[in-house]
Amino acid sequence: MKKLFYLLICFTVISGCSESPKSRFVYYKSVEPVLCNLVVGLSQEDNQLMYKVTTNARSAKGSYKKRGQHIVFSGLYASESAGNSKIEVSALQQGDTLTIQNYGNSMNSYTLFSECESKYISLVKERI
Repeated sequence: MKKLFYLLICFTVISGCSESPKSRFVYYKSVEPVLCNLVVGLSQEDNQLMYKVTTNARSAKGSYKKRGQHIVFSGLYASESAGNSKIEVSALQQGDTLTIQNYGNSMNSYTLFSECESKYISLVKERI
């Protein structure tokens, strides 16, 4: 009986150690149908801020910086910008919503996601 008890304890410990960690990403999806199918995932673990961004045309992941309500996705650049300038993609976070201004104007010409048509893209946190 003791052997069975020890075997059960060993099995419990081993199976507990082998569980894969659950994803800690919070995902934001468009509130209206957008042709580009933009999805943004944000994670904050051990002082590391990580993102995953996917559209129908591309995907990227990396770290992000948060300044108040403003999020800047490091290493994720605009599809199109004036000259050789690299413009990092950014979003405004208000509660459960991320808002991205997708393109500028004639004075400040850029397009963050050329695969998306909307000027402002609103993404809402997914409920699990």
